[in-house]
Amino acid sequence: MKTLGILLLVVIFLKCLLIYKSSRALPLKELRRRARTANNKRTQDLYKLLAFQSSLQSITLILGAVSGTILFLLAAQVSGWLAAIFVLAVSWVVLDDRFVVTPGSWLWKVSSYAAPALVPLVSFLQPVLGRISVIIGHPKIHSGVYEREDLLELLDRQKSQIDNRISGFELKAARGALTFGDKSVGNVMTPRKAVAWVGQDEPIGPKLMDDLHKTGFTRFPVIAGNSKPTNPEVVGTLYIADLLKNLEKPGRVANIMKHDAHFINESHSLLQALNGFLKSGQHLLIVVNNFEEVVGVLTLEDVLGQILGEKINDEFDRYHDKRAVAGADVK
Repeated sequence: MKTLGILLLVVIFLKCLLIYKSSRALPLKELRRRARTANNKRTQDLYKLLAFQSSLQSITLILGAVSGTILFLLAAQVSGWLAAIFVLAVSWVVLDDRFVVTPGSWLWKVSSYAAPALVPLVSFLQPVLGRISVIIGHPKIHSGVYEREDLLELLDRQKSQIDNRISGFELKAARGALTFGDKSVGNVMTPRKAVAWVGQDEPIGPKLMDDLHKTGFTRFPVIAGNSKPTNPEVVGTLYIADLLKNLEKPGRVANIMKHDAHFINESHSLLQALNGFLKSGQHLLIVVNNFEEVVGVLTLEDVLGQILGEKINDEFDRYHDKRAVAGADVK
């Protein structure tokens, strides 16, 4: 009888230890997802058990402590060294995070097989266990995130995690949103030498249309005169849609351009630039330095690209055309 009692205590203690480790293997919300999506009764049974959370922790703590204490006392009667080894072994398994129950492992399956028998017991004791849980209390697990750098590091780890289900685009967007405030207009703008400037005196025609279409942009800063001086005088904006409408008509760029040039300082933050886009209603800002010299251009797509973490295409802008929108590819 004594041997049978000891075996029963060992089983209870090991079971409590196994449930404790299983409860730390996956966050409850992830286990709930797997229970709902996977056609696996064992996973569903285990979720029903672990869903009791604090009540389950209370009963495992009580039973584990009682059975562990009795086993320790029995071991101490045999040998002090045996009792010490027992305490060290249990402490090592409980405290060392390397001893984990991996989802799908044989230990995980043992927990899931035993779950159906334990659910009614925990459910029956729930009124009492709930009160005990309040008395015992369970500290909230800290996220480990204190500063923005910690969150960025977490995103990097998430990207290389084997069972990660967050897309690369979403991770880049999260990183872009976190680092958005660190970037200035000068870091993101298109420098003056790389800008496709259009002279206000240039004639409207197929050649101009072809040259501008090759750039892939839909709006261009217009400068006074046909030349491209070191410090161009920006007088407006030419929209490719306006050029297309007037392609067959004789005239100059000055006749169809919009006199809507707006400016921003290269030292301003992207948040200030975004505010400038919203207040001006423009998608293109001319970037100047503290000496009022033009140093480049900034588009709304440039700013949004920094938030989303990837370049935004500027090819389709016919959102006023219902037929064109209906025929556009949805991605």
